[in-house]
Amino acid sequence: MKDITQMTSNESQKSYRHWIIGILLLLIPFTVAIYAYWPQYYSFTTTGEIVPMEEIDVNGSVNFVYVQEGVTRNRYEKYSVGLRDSEAEFTKVDSSAEDDLSAMLDFEEDMRNETIHYAIDSASEVIPAPIEQDRRDERLQQLIEETSNYYGDSIGLMLGIGLVEEAMQEDFSQENTIIIAGTGTLEEDHSVGSVGAVRDKLRTAEAAGTDIFFVPKDKETFMYPGLSNEEEAELTSKKLHLKLQIVPVATLEEAISYLRQLPKPYLRSVIQP
Repeated sequence: MKDITQMTSNESQKSYRHWIIGILLLLIPFTVAIYAYWPQYYSFTTTGEIVPMEEIDVNGSVNFVYVQEGVTRNRYEKYSVGLRDSEAEFTKVDSSAEDDLSAMLDFEEDMRNETIHYAIDSASEVIPAPIEQDRRDERLQQLIEETSNYYGDSIGLMLGIGLVEEAMQEDFSQENTIIIAGTGTLEEDHSVGSVGAVRDKLRTAEAAGTDIFFVPKDKETFMYPGLSNEEEAELTSKKLHLKLQIVPVATLEEAISYLRQLPKPYLRSVIQP
């Protein structure tokens, strides 16, 4: 009888331990899931792509650059973005950031449409035979539709250059031997305005093998806290040892003049030591 009682007690203890182990094994993934998916908001910017003007139905050889921006809602989403790009930059925000981002995208859609308008007008005004008003309006609507998948107004400068190439039948890429990209708005007076995410745009362009990258010449005109686009580009180039040539420009005319004076054939070593 004693032996039977002892065996029953041992079996009970084993069963108890099994239950404890089972519960702990269940708690581990549950705890991990809570840790990974517990609400915690971060805004981020990361690399994107360079887009040929031809993709928006402009017969030009230059490229504009867009980056990815968004909001992660938990550690898992943040980890996923970081896994795709280890140098993605995160800023902790509150839960209203998603609504703020949505409102910002709506605002930037209007800004994009405005800079497209200015790019068309500016390009028309720097070529010998200005585009007729009816044709300008038609082109504006067409480009608004073609760029609907992109946000922000940083397309302005490169669009202006592409439209000049198209109108003048020029090829600044020298038959695709030079990759030319850049960023910056284009304003009503043909000036190049400041934009955001310069660091990630430069990283995107460098990864795509870009040779020449235009940025706004805004050291003297930048109106916001922090580094100007021009200063941020210089600092990023030094820190990341970029190979592309950064070219600050203040106007569309300055960018066009620079491209027309490039040596033929273009050699990077001629422009940049």
